[in-house]
Amino acid sequence: MDELQKGGDKLGGYATKYNVSNSLLHNEELRRNVPETRMYSKSVLKTMLDKYKMVYVKPNSGTGGKGVMKVERLGQGSYRYQLETSARTFDSFDGLVHSISKRTENCPYAVQRGINLLRHSGHRFDLRIMVQKNPEGKWETTGIIGRLGHPKKIITNVCKGGRSKPVELLLKEHVADIAEYTNKLRNLGCQATMQLNKTFPKIREIGLDVGIDQNLHPWILEANPQPAIYGFKTLKDKRIYQKMCRYQKAYGRL
Repeated sequence: MDELQKGGDKLGGYATKYNVSNSLLHNEELRRNVPETRMYSKSVLKTMLDKYKMVYVKPNSGTGGKGVMKVERLGQGSYRYQLETSARTFDSFDGLVHSISKRTENCPYAVQRGINLLRHSGHRFDLRIMVQKNPEGKWETTGIIGRLGHPKKIITNVCKGGRSKPVELLLKEHVADIAEYTNKLRNLGCQATMQLNKTFPKIREIGLDVGIDQNLHPWILEANPQPAIYGFKTLKDKRIYQKMCRYQKAYGRL
């Protein structure tokens, strides 16, 4: 059973990618940070490729990047998709769909607007924002860490070859005032989690995967109700990981 499915009972609901997106869209201030996400179908894929040129097709209740495909409209009637390190090109939309449908027939998939992520040393990266209920019962962003993707892969998950890196290292070539920018990300994390808490009242922690585009605009790509925190253990400041463990112990995860 995957992470989102396991988290469903704890969240008091079925926390699929589609449901998480819908919850966040109910908050007017958060809408600009939520990429369009719709349930997969041939017509939906065509519409979103025409609109965005690049999308991600994801298992609706998957985790760890398993089964995620990057799909692109190249122009002149040609298309391409990549899964893991394997990419295929097609000279028709029907050919593309025929191939993708072989992978999507056994479980529900979602189509999400693709975000062209910032890069560090040529590698794509995104951020994991950890938000937890502190012992006083208030939401607190306890840490932000970068995830530097494998150069040949479309995802940044550490379990799929990505590497945990300090957010300051990844942002320093893009952001003038890193402290101010990360403070905005911390606020975004708390705001998103408080909105999700309205839909899923049993949550005690959320790991938000946030992508930053070329205009430094943050996009909430996924929300994980039982996030792994081992990446934070690699940070020089050990107090961050220690606090996360202390909070988890307080609300009963450890």
